[in-house]
Amino acid sequence: MKNLLKLVFITAFFFSAWANAHVDLTASTPEDGATLSEAPTEIAMSFSDEVRLANVMLHSDDGKMHPIDFSMNMTPKTSYDIAVKNDLSAGGYTVYWTAMGGDSHKISGDFSFTVK
Repeated sequence: MKNLLKLVFITAFFFSAWANAHVDLTASTPEDGATLSEAPTEIAMSFSDEVRLANVMLHSDDGKMHPIDFSMNMTPKTSYDIAVKNDLSAGGYTVYWTAMGGDSHKISGDFSFTVK
């Protein structure tokens, strides 16, 4: 019985630590799937916990990469604001990002928007 209780405790501890280590993108501007009447001048990203944002890229649907004012910063933060360097023409865009959580695990994702 003691061994069973130990196993239950260790399992519960492992899963609670795993759940706390998981960091998500909680908000973005533009929002994922948004249709904008004018091109954004900035991309904002908020996370559920502090991360080190390692890479951010902005691509149009035709595959072209668009310049943004991003450089990797080793200071962990929960939110980032990144300037878009050029005016974006009408079309679809995707922001691809990679970050490192506090537990040193790499996380990545993307979100898309359309400019009318």
